[in-house]
Amino acid sequence: MLFLTAAGLRQSMDASELRRAYSGPVSGWPRAEVDAGVDFVEFGPLPALLPPDTIEAQRIALGARLFDERRLSATGQFACASCHSPELGFGDGLRTSFGHDRRRGQRNAPGLYTVGFQNTLFWDGRSPTLEHQALQPIANPIEMAGHPRQIEGWINRDESYRRGFGAAFGVPRIGMAEVARALASFERSLRPPQTPWDRVFTRGTEVLTDQQLQGLHLFRTKARCANCHNGPLLTDQKFHNLGISFYGRRREDIGRYGITHDPADVGRFRTPSLRAVRRTGPYMHNGLFPSLAGVVNLYVAGGGVDRAAQSATTSAPPPRHDPQLQKLALTPDERAALVAFLEIL
Repeated sequence: MLFLTAAGLRQSMDASELRRAYSGPVSGWPRAEVDAGVDFVEFGPLPALLPPDTIEAQRIALGARLFDERRLSATGQFACASCHSPELGFGDGLRTSFGHDRRRGQRNAPGLYTVGFQNTLFWDGRSPTLEHQALQPIANPIEMAGHPRQIEGWINRDESYRRGFGAAFGVPRIGMAEVARALASFERSLRPPQTPWDRVFTRGTEVLTDQQLQGLHLFRTKARCANCHNGPLLTDQKFHNLGISFYGRRREDIGRYGITHDPADVGRFRTPSLRAVRRTGPYMHNGLFPSLAGVVNLYVAGGGVDRAAQSATTSAPPPRHDPQLQKLALTPDERAALVAFLEIL
């Protein structure tokens, strides 16, 4: 008899039983184990990228050009691609990024593969749209430190940009709003490279090794990952406190509280998508972990430990421990299997 429930499979990790249970379409897989109240969305492929019409294709091309445009920065040395390199998973491979005057930012540059699907942007969710988000790093004094009037000046003197924006947006003069719209069009066109995880939805779990399949099962069950990482994007698009805000310490970052001023949001950060996660390290809002093994170990420990005393450096109250963080009883082999699964997403 097949073990068709996650609870049954948890007691028997025989590879052949896992193969049978996870054969066929996702709808027939063992049910994911999540906490009460979690709005779980079943795993699935990303929505297909439809071919753009002529106007949108022109906007995407303009956005791609602007993404590499160093003149958007005050010094002419930084472009969007400086911190979001296609060769580095649209991140920069650094713990936290360097910007204007070689100043180091507080947060890790997130990958951009799935930004077109996200309902908020930045680690703290401060931007509701890509158009809003696109202009924030340009004007940020410790990122690109660009000046809108100067940018509008040189871009309107550039004949090729004038022609391109005229055709794509029908405007006689280019403003920062059009710059943002072009960049947003380009970012919406991004998709992660094809991985074994994509092939699971067309060919089944036969494309996974036994170790990767065990990792998938652990992800959905005793490792508790599916509580926050579910759906086609493998994110709930919500905000959680993992106990690594360094509240009251040198690296203190109060997270979403800085936007909402809701005491519940102290130390909370947006759940990132795990699509192509192997390419987007280091990990977490502060780039604390250089490897996925380190991330897994954080969750095994039940997250970090926040200080309970009021910090003297902020009016934000001490963070509240996220109830979905619990210590996990994962063996070294199970941790390795979980990493093996994450690496094929």
